[in-house]
Amino acid sequence: MGQAMTEREIEAVLREVTDEEVAFYQEYGWVMMKQLVAPEFASEFLRLGQEWNLKQQDRERRRNSTAGLAIEGIEPFRSFMLSERMAQNATRLVDRKRLKGVDVPLRYRTDIVILKSPGAASGSYHQDSSEHGSDRVGELQFWLALAEVTPEMGAMRFVSRSHREGPLGAVFNDDQGDLLEQYPNLTSLLELSPPFHYQPGDCTVHHGFTIHGGPANSTDKPRWSYLFSYTPADTRYWNGRSSNWGSERKRLGDEECPIVYPREPVED
Repeated sequence: MGQAMTEREIEAVLREVTDEEVAFYQEYGWVMMKQLVAPEFASEFLRLGQEWNLKQQDRERRRNSTAGLAIEGIEPFRSFMLSERMAQNATRLVDRKRLKGVDVPLRYRTDIVILKSPGAASGSYHQDSSEHGSDRVGELQFWLALAEVTPEMGAMRFVSRSHREGPLGAVFNDDQGDLLEQYPNLTSLLELSPPFHYQPGDCTVHHGFTIHGGPANSTDKPRWSYLFSYTPADTRYWNGRSSNWGSERKRLGDEECPIVYPREPVED
């Protein structure tokens, strides 16, 4: 679909996260990073993502697969996700070095272009790591706007500092309601993030245990975003997959979830 990109080309369209953004993320469990990606590059992602979505005939297979665009070799998504700059950005946000003295290697987890159609319903408030079955902190999700997203289009909102509460339970396929329903005091004890207005290239990132959800898309416009995720390489998931099935925890495999940082040295 697209062309592979060099590291220098990636650096021209993807900036580094700032110290202030890292500090905000550590404090609140999320951060808005304005123009993380050049708007014209986000627009290219949108064009290619729309093309990719049209080609997905087997929706059930796509929904159940942990392999995303990057692992399927779709460019420039692969170049972007596996780039040194993006991996270093994610490693800084994870910041496991403060606990271990050294950075923990980072794995690609998944990536996908998501369409929220006009009139689509709201999303349940949940914690990603509780749903995925990861056994430790560090997993994080990036949500990149590929076109303008207004609050009325269902832009995500986060419960600030909720990542400090630890796992509060999985809610998908549960009849007890989402986490705001199960824990009605949450938004009186903790603040809900303000409604966001994204421009193309704006990106939020949230901690795996940050409670988040999205209101309905009450407009007549589609909401397009690129969701991509990393996890520390020592994290174990149920049966070595990013879903909570089974009873044995294993590390993710190198084929579907390769190490992106640090890179293996290149032989001459």
